[in-house]
Amino acid sequence: MEVTKGRPAPLWFPPVVLGLALVSSTIFLSIGISVSHFSGPATLSRLTPFLLLMDEVGLWVFFVGGAAFAAHTYWREPFLALIGWHFRPLIDLPVGVVAGVVSQLVIVPLLYLPFEAINPSLSRSLSKPAQSIVGIGHGDGLIVIAFVLVIGAPVCEEIFFRGLTLAVLRDRLGRFGPVLRATLAILGSALLFALAHFEPLQFAGLFAVGCVFGGLMWRTKRLGTSIIAHATFNLVALLALVHVH
Repeated sequence: MEVTKGRPAPLWFPPVVLGLALVSSTIFLSIGISVSHFSGPATLSRLTPFLLLMDEVGLWVFFVGGAAFAAHTYWREPFLALIGWHFRPLIDLPVGVVAGVVSQLVIVPLLYLPFEAINPSLSRSLSKPAQSIVGIGHGDGLIVIAFVLVIGAPVCEEIFFRGLTLAVLRDRLGRFGPVLRATLAILGSALLFALAHFEPLQFAGLFAVGCVFGGLMWRTKRLGTSIIAHATFNLVALLALVHVH
C-alpha cells in the first residue's frame, strides 16, 4: 500500500470512533426497544431481528461516518480513495471466497484444536454467540440476520477496520521499514477488530481472521477482497448454524 499524502488521523482516532459507535449502538437499540415495545432483558438470545439490526446500525453509522470524517478532515482526500473502495470482481471474488472459507473451516479450527483436547466442549462454547443470533431468526427474520451478517457487517466493518484503521496505522508508522510497518499495521487493526467484538473466548480466532483480512487489504490495496472474504467467512458460519437449527 502506498502512503497517502496529507495529514493522517491520529492513532487515538479509531479507538475513539469505536467508543462512540458502541454508545450509538446502545442508543439505537434503546430506540428500537421503545418503538417495538420490547420487554425484558435485552440479551443477545432474546433480541428480535429488528433489534439486532438497530443495534448494528448504531455501529455502522460511526464506522462509515468516522472514516468519511477522517478522509475529509485529516487526509483531505476523497473518502472512497482513502479506504481503498475498489473492486476487481474477477480477482476479488475468487480470492475473497477462498480466504473466507479457509479462515472459517481451516485457520480458526486449527487455532483452537490444541485447546479442544483439554476442553472437549470448547467448540460448542465458541459457536454459542453465533447460535444465539441465528436462533432469533425465523422466516423473514432470518433474511434480516443474513443481511446483517453477510452484507452490512462485512461492508461497514471493513470500511472501519481495514479502511480507516489500517490507513491510520499505515501512515503513522511510516518511519518504520516496509515489512515492520506492514506487520504492525495489520496486527494493530486486527487487535482492534478482535477487541471490538467483546468475546474473550473468540478473541484469538477474531484476531487471526482480522490478520487475514488486513493482509488481503495490504496486498491488494483494495477493500473489495477483504469485504468478500469477511462476507464469506460469516456466510459459511451462518449456513452451518442454519443447517444445525
